[in-house]
Amino acid sequence: MNATSPSLEAFVDRLLEEKGLEGLDTDVLAQVRTDLMSRLEDRVNAAILAHMPEDELPAFSKLLDSGDAAEIQKFCAKHVPDLENVVAAELLGFRETYVGG
Repeated sequence: MNATSPSLEAFVDRLLEEKGLEGLDTDVLAQVRTDLMSRLEDRVNAAILAHMPEDELPAFSKLLDSGDAAEIQKFCAKHVPDLENVVAAELLGFRETYVGG
């Protein structure tokens, strides 16, 4: 599953600013951004899978193999109850963990 989107990238950039890391060496900052993005995607994807009805998992797995991001997003929106809030809660949890209160 690939949850990468401009909004997730902007979220990671904001986290880096809040943490005060935007002044790091360009290469180091790029690596930190990549690592954060990967961790964030993993958490969001895990949350989506946790909320996906079990009987839809085989069809979802097949769809993931296709790599069609638009279809994956449509499938998640259709089958994950309250998808936007699931993702938002995961983003807030990630921010709390990374930046703190």
